[in-house]
Amino acid sequence: MPTSTLLFLNYYHRTTTDLIIFVVLFVLAVTYMAVTEIAIHRSPVDSVFYRYVTRIGVFMDYTAFLAIISLTGGTNSPLYPIAYLVLLHASLYWSLVGAIVAVIMVIIGYIGVVLWVDGGFMQQEMPRHLFNFAFLIMIGVIGGIIVARERKHFVEKGIFENLAKKDYLTGLYNHRSFQEQIRETIVQKKHFCLVMGDIDYFKKINDQYGHQVGDAVLRAIGTLLNSVISANQGSAFRYGGEEFALILYTQDQQEATEILRQFMDKLSMLEFGADIAKFPITMSFGATIRNKEQRTTELVAAADSLLYAAKEQGRDRLIWG
Repeated sequence: MPTSTLLFLNYYHRTTTDLIIFVVLFVLAVTYMAVTEIAIHRSPVDSVFYRYVTRIGVFMDYTAFLAIISLTGGTNSPLYPIAYLVLLHASLYWSLVGAIVAVIMVIIGYIGVVLWVDGGFMQQEMPRHLFNFAFLIMIGVIGGIIVARERKHFVEKGIFENLAKKDYLTGLYNHRSFQEQIRETIVQKKHFCLVMGDIDYFKKINDQYGHQVGDAVLRAIGTLLNSVISANQGSAFRYGGEEFALILYTQDQQEATEILRQFMDKLSMLEFGADIAKFPITMSFGATIRNKEQRTTELVAAADSLLYAAKEQGRDRLIWG
């Protein structure tokens, strides 16, 4: 974008209308880039927002390409190679099929620029146009195959990494991720509190209603924890069995308590089991605020001890220490 701006303002600025068009396109490009940055860095890859923004980007690139070469000399524009970036962008998000569709659209746009900007197809210019068409097709097909293959490997790598870090049943981060994150949080000297939670009478649920119902309970709790605790508030983990761990990025006991109360209130409204034999679920929690001297093992032991105290005092409660 800086290169395009420099070339246009220094070499191709002809009329006030051209300048206005360029400024409008420039503002739209900056706005779109800002939105894209949010989509890429702050939105989950599988979110609807991410999917639409990244795919609209191909259309935005295509429109920008046609506008730029129209304003900078038509098909003789030194910025014509941007077309190859448009094709690779389409390959990245739409694989080989997207690259082929993009090739067709770029060729149609190219023909339009020849007719409306270059003044039509001249016989002496035909070899150059045919060469450009052939090169576009080659880049689209070969580039599409390469990028699609790399994209497939990238997606597979992400899936494997996700499987290694998350618990398949609850969708929460697993015990290994908990150990890694709590160590990293301590190293970064962040303020946080650790909460250990346990489902009350979970063994009885499995024995009386079966493991499928028990799994449904675990899944529901995982979903609820993810909905209540936002990414900037902390992270939830399946510590093991029916036990969960929460890292909350605060040293304010009242703030952490409010988060946990919201979770417990929503949990109390859920019912599990068959129509006649429906039953509610409760959980007990032990929470502690980390001091500067505590190591991971000491912190976990302290929160676990408070969790057991909550169990002994009647369950369905939160105890701080």
